[in-house]
Amino acid sequence: MSQIEWAMWANEQAITTSCVLFLGGVVGIAGMFKYWQFGIYGVFISLVIAILEWPRSKRKKGNTTERRYQRPFTVIVNKFGVAGKNYFVRFVFYLILCVPCCFTLSTLLGGICMLLTGFIYFAAAIKGEEWIPAGLEVKDEQGNKKRITSLHPPKKPPPRPATAEEQDISIIGTDSVTMEIVEERPTQGAESTRAMVRPTRPTPRPSAAASHVIQDSNS
Repeated sequence: MSQIEWAMWANEQAITTSCVLFLGGVVGIAGMFKYWQFGIYGVFISLVIAILEWPRSKRKKGNTTERRYQRPFTVIVNKFGVAGKNYFVRFVFYLILCVPCCFTLSTLLGGICMLLTGFIYFAAAIKGEEWIPAGLEVKDEQGNKKRITSLHPPKKPPPRPATAEEQDISIIGTDSVTMEIVEERPTQGAESTRAMVRPTRPTPRPSAAASHVIQDSNS
């Protein structure tokens, strides 16, 4: 079983949290709930979370499926440096932001979801995970720039055509090759004899015409 990447779960939870918090803030403002001003706070914070969490991090193993239009947001998050890559920072960030959401009923559910997101990021930070930008330009060994893109599966199903070396081996075959064990005499200073395996080919059999000519000459 492969290692669980907690950051991927936290990222999906954060996107869900931003949607729930946005709807709760809109309902609080439209319904004029008590302390409805926190609804404005919920709408604003939900947009901040969406910008922060929209770009997926690059996975340690396997391919990374990027979200649509995530590259500009990846550049923005990458500008934050350690604050955007360290999951301990995100844990503290969500832990502080969820407190004002608990003062009104419309944003309470969004605050609880934000708290769960922070704890999942805390588990990811303990496992040593961090946010890695996906899709940005990097330099290869030759110094040329290239883009990291998701890999696509092969179009042709197996079996695939064999290589030239495999075809040569299949043409030659191993039926006509025999193995002969030859004992080698010990050299000076050698304590025991060594056996050397040398492939030999069988004696070719005479054809039917050649055998008929030999019988006529003998008669």
